[in-house]
Amino acid sequence: MEQKSQDFSSKKIVLIITTTVFSFSSSTTAFFSMGLSSLFWLALAALFYFIPFALINSEFTSAYPKSKGSLYQWISENLSQRIAFITTFIWYSSYFIWMMSLFTKLWIPFGIMLFGKDISKLDFIYGIPTKWILTLLCIVGVIILTTIIKRGFVKIARWLVIGGICMSILVFITITSNLIISFIHPDQIIPNIKSSIDSPTFFETDKLTGFAAQLPFFIFAITAFGGLDTISSLIDKVGNKKNKFSKAILIGGVLVFIVYFLDILTWSMGSNFVEVHSQVDQHLGNLMYGLMDVLSKELASSLHFSSGATYFINQLFIRFTALTLFVSYIGLLATIGYAPLKVLIQGGDSSLFPKFLLKENKNGILVNAVHTQALIIAVFVVLLSLGSALVSSLYNQLTLMTNLSRSLPYLLIALSYPFFKAKFKGEYMQLIKHKWQIYFLTSSVFLCVFLAVSFEVYSTFINDGFTSALFLIIGPLLAGTAANIIYKRNQKRKLQVQ
Repeated sequence: MEQKSQDFSSKKIVLIITTTVFSFSSSTTAFFSMGLSSLFWLALAALFYFIPFALINSEFTSAYPKSKGSLYQWISENLSQRIAFITTFIWYSSYFIWMMSLFTKLWIPFGIMLFGKDISKLDFIYGIPTKWILTLLCIVGVIILTTIIKRGFVKIARWLVIGGICMSILVFITITSNLIISFIHPDQIIPNIKSSIDSPTFFETDKLTGFAAQLPFFIFAITAFGGLDTISSLIDKVGNKKNKFSKAILIGGVLVFIVYFLDILTWSMGSNFVEVHSQVDQHLGNLMYGLMDVLSKELASSLHFSSGATYFINQLFIRFTALTLFVSYIGLLATIGYAPLKVLIQGGDSSLFPKFLLKENKNGILVNAVHTQALIIAVFVVLLSLGSALVSSLYNQLTLMTNLSRSLPYLLIALSYPFFKAKFKGEYMQLIKHKWQIYFLTSSVFLCVFLAVSFEVYSTFINDGFTSALFLIIGPLLAGTAANIIYKRNQKRKLQVQ
């Protein structure tokens, strides 16, 4: 029997939405890769993509408050079932690949939290090859996350709330620390900001320079506001009395942009962009630890701390960052390991899938589907750890494919919005009433995502060649083709039965 919708407070829902969409790693990466210039692209993405998409999302969640299928139902009822299934299949595929990537990163913050350093960089731990230990830990992670998911949405939500609280504290620490440094050294604020604006960006290469080197950041700016599609698919579990969830999306959306703005602005005020680049390893995956290391030492130096106090503050900053990311990874993995799978299987025609995948446990979780998903991820993690060149190459190409695949649902949701406004006759929270507003929101979301994807393909083509650029496009095409074949075969089988 499925669990009833939980009566979460508005504050908890806003916290979950805000900290699901906001990413500390995205914030630090934005500052490190683009400096203060990142705010222009984030503002562009917020004004013309995120706010319009949040308005569209709020109306859809208000109109379908008990939907298990979220985007599947939105698209199927306003475009077609085939388009809905293909879109959801591509959407799920991109999250599935992303899950594999996250599982391989899960134990990096865990190691930093315990030892104060990234143990994944070591060749051996206690005489045992590090990759074997990390592979075993990844398998353990898959088992733990599967157990959390099977216990139902309430357990998942608890991790999201805990992660949200930790993230809020971490952001407060970074903003406050940078402000303290700025106030102690007010003469450095203008030079730091100038350095943050004028210095070359992370994306600059011999082939891509100037303003063109900033264009690839636009898709990053859009994905920095990603997550509404996933969190909206949990509305049937959260409940939406008096449009509580729909309103929380709008409030959370505003808070997300404010936090990004304050975080990046204070980083630019308190840190010299050029000096940071000289001190921090330019590996974007571990970037936030390097920045927190520099920030803690600069803060301790500005406050004239002793060497012992400096070491303590340094370790506190780095390990709390690791704790926050570890808890956030668990909440994120539990969410994307549950929500997209639920939407894909329960959102539409269940006859598209084998019957054994439809079995639910007492918590309303598709237990066999979750087990199957976990098994495939575990097998792939083991194959990656064996170091097969073929598997590693395939994984790298699959990762490239997800950039475009994760963007496609945003396009289709936006395209279905005008049809929804024309067809839906029930009561819902109508935020947009005029036709020109409806078409502006649709066009704005569509154009932003289209341009971001185009910039990504263009920059990949210029820097890495035709093959890499082609794989960006092939990913969703292959997933879409597979989904279409599954759908057509199911329709043909139904006709034969009749």
